[in-house]
Amino acid sequence: MTPPKPWRMQSEPPVRLRAPLVTLFLLALSLLYDHTGVLRWGLLCAALHEGGHLLAWAILVRRMPRLEVSALGICLRMRGVVLSTVQEKVLAAAGPLTNLLLCTAAVWVMDRWGYTYAGYWFASANLLLGVFNLLPLPGLDGARLLRKF
Repeated sequence: MTPPKPWRMQSEPPVRLRAPLVTLFLLALSLLYDHTGVLRWGLLCAALHEGGHLLAWAILVRRMPRLEVSALGICLRMRGVVLSTVQEKVLAAAGPLTNLLLCTAAVWVMDRWGYTYAGYWFASANLLLGVFNLLPLPGLDGARLLRKF
């Protein structure tokens, strides 16, 4: 009879929360004083932005990604995965492209069925987040898109 194997963690969890107390405290405090709802729309658009990256990751790599959530945002960790230059550019462009497509869709829907404040907030937040992430600053998607081969 073989002895049972000792229990060990399979790998890192798919979502890692950095500085959880600080992150959750700042999020709760921000949501508490968000009387206009701007932060809620921004968080929704940021989640959709990351969803675009995750969809591209699932198509390109076909493996569960690792996410890191902190007070500064959500980051996709690519430890151990080597992508070609084209794949990296597709992955970087997927988030802003998602935001810009959602902004366009929101304006199209409002044009068909009538304009609302929620539609304006959703379209504006997506447009701002998509364009902001295209800036060529380190850590943003625009810097990855402009990186040389």
